[in-house]
Amino acid sequence: MKSSLTLVIGFIFQFAISQNLVHNPSFEDYKRCPSLLGNFNHLVTHWSTPNWGSTDYFHACSKTVGFINFFGSQKARTGKAYSGVYVLAPENYREYIQGELLETLTAQEKYNMTFYVSLAENSSHAIKDLGILFLDKPLKMQSEAVININKVLSNEKNSHFISIRSQQFYTEKDAWEKVTFEYTAKGFERFFIIGNFDKNAKITKHEVQKSKNPDAAYYYLDDIRLEAFKPADPVDIKVKTIEADQTLETDKVYALRKVFFNFNQHKLLGSSVQELDQLYNYLDNHKRLQIEIYGHTDNVGTQERNDELSLLRAKEVSLYLISKGLRPERIKARGFGNRFPQTTNATQAGRALNRRVEFKLIKP
Repeated sequence: MKSSLTLVIGFIFQFAISQNLVHNPSFEDYKRCPSLLGNFNHLVTHWSTPNWGSTDYFHACSKTVGFINFFGSQKARTGKAYSGVYVLAPENYREYIQGELLETLTAQEKYNMTFYVSLAENSSHAIKDLGILFLDKPLKMQSEAVININKVLSNEKNSHFISIRSQQFYTEKDAWEKVTFEYTAKGFERFFIIGNFDKNAKITKHEVQKSKNPDAAYYYLDDIRLEAFKPADPVDIKVKTIEADQTLETDKVYALRKVFFNFNQHKLLGSSVQELDQLYNYLDNHKRLQIEIYGHTDNVGTQERNDELSLLRAKEVSLYLISKGLRPERIKARGFGNRFPQTTNATQAGRALNRRVEFKLIKP
């Protein structure tokens, strides 16, 4: 029997995006063509490295440090250049990129930051945790080890750290994966650092290929953007459905758009049953698949309450699927609070979109 599973909503919010505030956002402006690895700090205008790590600069002009290089091969997402960093390496060695903004950010104004990553072919592992450190002046640590973020935040009065905890590992090697988040400025931000700020022991990693060498994850980075924005009018889009006899992609996050809860409640409303029945039917027809359920909230309320509420909602969906006959060992529930908004929380419509439940299918 066929049934359709609704995966996206009937409208989205677009944004009136302003000027990109990042100097030299795709590393096109340089002092000379790179000939050796590790020269990012000396070659790329308006960019530097915050520690002694030897961040790399790749440009199409180079035969040795071009799009075919020691770490594999990759074309720039745009233009003719990109950077490369170790985000996981032996003895907590780390590499970062430190960028400069065209102007200091305005306090309490909302910005959208986006950059793209691609896992180098020769990496043994992938990670899913990155971070961005905002500062009022450049940072320079006399060490090649991971930056101690707690020490920096304690010593630098004008500093703020954003932890990007992705739901999925960044495993894409052929294309570029988008990393984006919304940020409310403190009012001092003029410089920023992108990389991994966790010691090896705390990193959640995923092995992508066997290697005789120590565990390592190396990523290319391109197209760094930071822009002020404001909500624009909603735009109609078509509702996409997937038939139950088709194969949904594994390790991809899908949104359930007819699963509803009352404000500050976690009990399922009756209108949610039809879509959850469709999801159960799909899982029943694909008995080897496992599923992870993710709960999300808007930014109303405390972080503690949002974390609790998002987990309760994810568990409520899980319990319903179990009540239909899904084995408990096939399902996991997680709550992310308000950490991964899909759109702005500044409007009622935006908050409604951010209050959602998602799922990901996994092959055991």
